[in-house]
Amino acid sequence: MPRLKKRSESAKGALHSRSSKAPSSANYVEPVRELLMRRISREIDRRDWTQAQAAEFLGVTQPRISDLTRGLSDNFTIDSLVQWIGLLGMELKIDTRKGGKPESLFSWLDSVEEAIPYYTKVIAVNPQNADGYWKRGQAYHQRGQYDLAIGDYTRAMEIDPGLQFLRINRAQAYICLGQNNAAFLDCDLLVAQDCDASTRSWAYITRASAQQSQGNNSSALKEYEKAIAAAPELPSAYLHRGILMQRMRKFKAAMKDFSRVLKLDPLNVQAQKYLEDSRKKRGEYGDDE
Repeated sequence: MPRLKKRSESAKGALHSRSSKAPSSANYVEPVRELLMRRISREIDRRDWTQAQAAEFLGVTQPRISDLTRGLSDNFTIDSLVQWIGLLGMELKIDTRKGGKPESLFSWLDSVEEAIPYYTKVIAVNPQNADGYWKRGQAYHQRGQYDLAIGDYTRAMEIDPGLQFLRINRAQAYICLGQNNAAFLDCDLLVAQDCDASTRSWAYITRASAQQSQGNNSSALKEYEKAIAAAPELPSAYLHRGILMQRMRKFKAAMKDFSRVLKLDPLNVQAQKYLEDSRKKRGEYGDDE
């Protein structure tokens, strides 16, 4: 049985993904496309069709169905997938009323309960599919199965060394399991590489989370300073530092960080909530500064 453990407060919401960078059309298109592929693949399984039977019904070649089951999303357009949804008589509902932040798209459009069996099938068909391990690892991570997530992140990086940014996700999973030394090692190895500014910043943010989990708040603050220096326009470092400042009852400093987040990302609901909370607590308790 996989070891399950509640995520520490410092690690919540910190799962790093390429989709957490600046929004682009690809950030919105790819999760929708993968959702449609998962739904179609699951419907074919439900009907107990062979690939040949599914191809005949949809009016395509058998290799097209093979591409679908292998998770080759680049081979499909959303238009073609929506047409298949219609031919299969499936109901399609996509609710985007919650906003437009790309990092939350996966959670609105699908559940990890659907993602895990889908990517397991993709991996079974093509054991060298690094994206399959990466995305299943994220689903395990979100479900709190950190041991399984670590295994998938590791396998993804073994298959595709270009996915070294997954060391951040793996480090965060290690933190949730209390294995801080392993988390520090992953972050240090990533910083030593010639990674982009955002990834370097996330490595320092993750090191800060590990320091916080050990009660080393002063060391955590130094890590956040490094994260901000690496990528001054990345809201995440200010947000996480602000949360730590709030816990330390340094409400004025916390408010400054949350305001900085909102300047960079005006629609950040989490920062808005924390800013209001810091204002309220400063009025109630004063400020340690």
